[in-house]
Amino acid sequence: MYEDDDLDEENMERILPLINRFEDMLKRKEEWFFDVDEFEALSDYYYENGKVKKALKAVEIAIDQHPSSSSFIVRMAHYHTANNNLKGALKSLKQLENIEPDGYDLFMTRATIYSKAGKHQRALHFYKAALKKANFPEDVWPLIAIEHQMMGNFEMALKYLKLTLEANVEDEIAIYNIALCFDLLDKGEEGISFFKKFTDKNPYCEVAWYHLAILSAKERLNEEALRAIDYAILIDEYFTAAYYEKARILERTFRYKEAAETYMESFEYEGPTGFSYYKIGLCYLNMDKPDKAESYLTKAIQEDQDLDEAFYELALLKDEQKAGAEAIYFIGKALELDTENTDYLFTSAEIHRRGGMLNEAEVIYQNIIEKGFIDPEVFMDYAELLFDLCEFDDGMEVLYQGVQLNPESADMNYRICGYLYTLQESDEADIYFKRAVELNPDRRMFFFELFPKLKESQSINKILQDKRL
Repeated sequence: MYEDDDLDEENMERILPLINRFEDMLKRKEEWFFDVDEFEALSDYYYENGKVKKALKAVEIAIDQHPSSSSFIVRMAHYHTANNNLKGALKSLKQLENIEPDGYDLFMTRATIYSKAGKHQRALHFYKAALKKANFPEDVWPLIAIEHQMMGNFEMALKYLKLTLEANVEDEIAIYNIALCFDLLDKGEEGISFFKKFTDKNPYCEVAWYHLAILSAKERLNEEALRAIDYAILIDEYFTAAYYEKARILERTFRYKEAAETYMESFEYEGPTGFSYYKIGLCYLNMDKPDKAESYLTKAIQEDQDLDEAFYELALLKDEQKAGAEAIYFIGKALELDTENTDYLFTSAEIHRRGGMLNEAEVIYQNIIEKGFIDPEVFMDYAELLFDLCEFDDGMEVLYQGVQLNPESADMNYRICGYLYTLQESDEADIYFKRAVELNPDRRMFFFELFPKLKESQSINKILQDKRL
């Protein structure tokens, strides 16, 4: 195969005359002779460069000229599979059956086709048949593991992945998939034990230390996780993912200053990214250093204009600083990048409302509800806005809709009760107050903060006495 790295000057000097000759033949609509090696070189070159039609043409002519060579039929089946032409791939295999009815290539190609078609059980059948014929079983084990993973059989996948890793301890894909399987099986402790034994035997495998750190962190063994990730960085100081994982562990343990320093340390080997600036900004927000946070969040959007999370955090920061116009600008940019994000929409509504842009906020709340977002907070805030606009009937309609969608929300029941008392609908209000108290009696304190005059209500006090509160 001609990978990009393989196409050095010497290879190009060899392949270019061959390509020119083949394409000249196609232009002339003639058929010239090429030997097996030349056809293999041509088809591989075209396929690796994304020219699947020409690769297919090359193997089609090759099969005519060299009918006894099974490698071209295998190639044709693979190219058809890559091109999602599964019928064409299976048709090619029928030709291969005549040459090698029970050969390794036939079984492997059949397995690949069935895997591509999502028929993983059939794929497994043929991979296992190929395994019996394989000179190098380590070429088949990872493929069997993948099929088991696709079917959710993670225990079986682990079995074959471990065999793969035993055959090649430097197989990083196998290491990654082993860690993934332990995680999906919720067997973190077993995974940690496996990687500890593996790193004892292979102490210079930074990828294994990295996954040991991730599994340890998920089990909340933070100090062990940090030790493991430090080993990974010590082995390969250019291992950027390890810096990010170390920083995440430090963030989870509230060591925000060290986390920020770790993100910055990665700059020496990879250079800063918008995401790394954004994460540093979050660290400074958690350290209650808004000026520093703003500086790094600004760097984040300068580095990456598509980083909606950074625009969102800047919007929250500006809103907190009472810089309404800037807050509206940043939340607008976040929404431009992710129009369906209901958190952004909700924040946008709140910012517009606090900025006195009530009509704009009303439109945003309507949009959120139309999108199917049913969080009680949305309905309560929207209703409050409508009451501010003296649209009492519409406000009550929103509250009724909210309590219908969130019948188990104590706050929703308390809120509708409060407004019903305000509108002197005390009998109906009592019904909602009883329900709210049953759902969460402690939240009545917050209710009385919102509606302090109701502390003196006889009917409310009677309900509380009946509930012995």
